[in-house]
Amino acid sequence: MSRREDMDVVVLVPDLDLAGTVQCLLNRPESIGIRPVSFSVSRQLRRDAGCRTGAVERLREFIRDHRYALVIFDKDGSGDPRESRESIRDEVELRLSKNGWENRCRAIVIEPELEAWIWNGSPHVPEVLGWQGDHASLRDWLASLDLWSADAPKPSDPKRALQAVLRKTRTPLSARLYRRLADTVSVRRCADPAFSEFRATLRRWFPRSGRD
Repeated sequence: MSRREDMDVVVLVPDLDLAGTVQCLLNRPESIGIRPVSFSVSRQLRRDAGCRTGAVERLREFIRDHRYALVIFDKDGSGDPRESRESIRDEVELRLSKNGWENRCRAIVIEPELEAWIWNGSPHVPEVLGWQGDHASLRDWLASLDLWSADAPKPSDPKRALQAVLRKTRTPLSARLYRRLADTVSVRRCADPAFSEFRATLRRWFPRSGRD
């Protein structure tokens, strides 16, 4: 177990679902192309809006004993829905940079929400969700409910699509489910912009060679 002064990164998240997802991903460094890292995961009790407006205060205690800070939250629930994902991200990073994290922080804003990372075409998704069939049959079923357009790479409302599948399979929605998805589903196909930023940031900070 690493001491705090040895920690590579602290990750601020809004809830247990994202906390479990991040923990599982960081515990599988080879899946995202980085070296093994030591990390802390901290929850913001005010959820997505709190991550956006309160990251500076929440992460202040980690400034001296963590090399980097990562803030991850959903765009939905974080503030004015008319604002772009990029403007929200830049706002959080600017605040952190002015308060001790300059050149060692990153904000990842998921649009619309974490469930967007699930629909990446992995053949393991149906099994984890309890679906009796392959990915194509799952997609066809969601399309029959107008939850997945034929020309779209993923459902327009990822959370609603997930909830529909779980109701059909009678699978509970829980933090454990998110952990299982993160622990078993390949992330190499995930083209979500926020996930791409997450992966690229970690690869830049923690390359496999171990160099900065």
